[in-house]
Amino acid sequence: MYRYLLLLDTDEEKEFFQKIYIRYKNEMFYAAFAILQNSADAEDIVHDTFLTLIDKLNHMMEEPTERNWNYILTIVKHKSYNLYKKKKWEIDQEWDSFRQDDVFGEGMDARITKLERKEQLLKLMKKMRQSYQDVLIMQYYQELNIMEIAQILGKTPDNIRHISMRAKRKLQGILEENGFFD
Repeated sequence: MYRYLLLLDTDEEKEFFQKIYIRYKNEMFYAAFAILQNSADAEDIVHDTFLTLIDKLNHMMEEPTERNWNYILTIVKHKSYNLYKKKKWEIDQEWDSFRQDDVFGEGMDARITKLERKEQLLKLMKKMRQSYQDVLIMQYYQELNIMEIAQILGKTPDNIRHISMRAKRKLQGILEENGFFD
């Protein structure tokens, strides 16, 4: 905590930061750990969040306590989710690089065609709302289930199911418009 305090100017900021640190550090860790399932990564997210909060401290001092917690929790979740996506992507890339052609019986041409289709689909998905894109990418590219997606996005599983259904309908319409279906 003392390293953070060195970054602050006034005694009032230092006192406010100490209160936030003592009150929320454990809850921040548990929120990050719930998404990442890794203690070291969760600690990194908490540290990174505190560094972000130092820049926003003056604004936070003017807000009620519960709004501050909501703000902090939002930052922790977003940073955790971004790290989770990054690590998942890195694992997927590693797996793809080690995979050999004969493991799945696919030749190089089939793999190239599959990658081209994947890129086309991702480009078309950019025409959809961000919430639709997020759910479909987590569901089909990252292979997360509804419960995991709901936890990451802070929504109910029913809400995620509805978003997924709407996103699929929207994507089907986009695919039809672009000649993928007759």
